[in-house]
Amino acid sequence: MAMEISNNYSSYVSSYTNTTDNKKKTTESSTTTETSSTTKKTAADELSYLSEKYSNYSFVAANYTKGMQYGSSSTVNVAISPQFLAKMASDPELEKEYEKNIAAMQECDEQFTQMQAARGWRVDAQGWAIDKDGGISSWAIVTKDPNAKSHLQTMSENAEKIRKQNEEKKQEKAELEEKRQANREEKKKLQEKLDEAGKEQFDDKWKGVVVISKDDENAAVPKADKGNAGITGLNMDLKA
Repeated sequence: MAMEISNNYSSYVSSYTNTTDNKKKTTESSTTTETSSTTKKTAADELSYLSEKYSNYSFVAANYTKGMQYGSSSTVNVAISPQFLAKMASDPELEKEYEKNIAAMQECDEQFTQMQAARGWRVDAQGWAIDKDGGISSWAIVTKDPNAKSHLQTMSENAEKIRKQNEEKKQEKAELEEKRQANREEKKKLQEKLDEAGKEQFDDKWKGVVVISKDDENAAVPKADKGNAGITGLNMDLKA
């Protein structure tokens, strides 16, 4: 009988303990769920999230005013209004929208730096700002680089180089034409002497001489007359 009471008590205690544990787990689960559902992302959380995601940017919670300079010159600075940070923290869709805008800012920065370099300027510092209503603006500090050539200067130098090349070609062409003219005059004198010698030697049988200079680009073999229509060329090595 004593054994039966002991077993019944043991069973009761075990049943009570299980029931208590289950209630405790249910309560803990309910408390955890409630705590999780009531936890909200803050503006500080949003700022930390953006700083981690865009490590090449320096984010600060501040209300930007025109002409305001802030942050470091070694990075791109982004000032976001605390009020708007809070809106982003509580609105996932708004957060995604402005993440795309921040990605677009990076593309704009690259283009801006390239544009300044092309005109011989360097970017010393720059930044972006998002106001309390979500408006976006930017600022930059640039300096003329004394060691850099502007795009206009490069174009000017290239134009001068082309002009000199054209002048050189023009001069070469003039010298070549002068040389050809001298060759033509020399050939004419030679032909006149040959004609005189031919007339003296052959009298009225002499019909003239043709001298062709191989280095004269404008020279051409005379066309055959009707009596020699079958001749189409010269056998220079005199073989039959």
